[in-house]
Amino acid sequence: MKINPLVNSELNILSIQVSLDGFSFYIHSDNSNEPIHAEHFAYKNVTTAEQALIEIQQLFDNSAILHNSFSNVSVVYANELYTIVPKQLFDPKNLTDYLKFNTKILKTDFIVYDELESLDLINIYVPYTNINNFFFDHFGTFTYYHSQSILIKNILEDSTVTAEPQVYIQVGLKTFDLLIYEGKSLLLSNQFKYTTDADFVYYILFCLEQLALNPEEIKVNFKGFIDTEDSKYQLIYAYVRNVEIVETVEENQLNYSYLKYNLNL
Repeated sequence: MKINPLVNSELNILSIQVSLDGFSFYIHSDNSNEPIHAEHFAYKNVTTAEQALIEIQQLFDNSAILHNSFSNVSVVYANELYTIVPKQLFDPKNLTDYLKFNTKILKTDFIVYDELESLDLINIYVPYTNINNFFFDHFGTFTYYHSQSILIKNILEDSTVTAEPQVYIQVGLKTFDLLIYEGKSLLLSNQFKYTTDADFVYYILFCLEQLALNPEEIKVNFKGFIDTEDSKYQLIYAYVRNVEIVETVEENQLNYSYLKYNLNL
């Protein structure tokens, strides 16, 4: 394949986001987070990591820019195969035990963890091993994280002490990430798949109910694939009164939401 050359590509950083919804990559220089090049590819009818790998292999075959050399390559896995554990309760010998109660795992799954040192939290998760192996064959050494680790770190580190808990929701086309936190303390973290507006609203209201938070009073911050004309927004606003859309991403825009965050855990 003929490489689409970048100027001083060996000084550039490549960040990749992988999910079962699609594949995104974001290239920027060592000294700037502004994109030199960024693309997003949405999958059709992909439900497994095996199917996703086929799509990714085809993308690499057809994307000459990904065949440059980079100073650093980072991969972010966005999936629901994770659980958050306080550091004081964490034992690396028991990774499977932490995950098995809320995640379907297989004996062959490779389980790893991200340490959020400043927050005393551990995110235990399952990366897509077959996709990891493909990246290793292509790039050699690279680092990888879970999307929720990056989201939690950046949201909580930037949070201020408030009288009430805060709700942050990162909306994707088929999934959304929900964080509830108070100051620097994480109260709840989860990712939900949804197919209808009713699913979307039900999961949010259920989480508020579990923490005894009043939907008439609690503030809910949205970011991602949602705006005030969205039917999801119209429905959630019927139940939650204090709603703010922090940033909207159009469906035809690039989805590299996690890649723009600080990846250094």
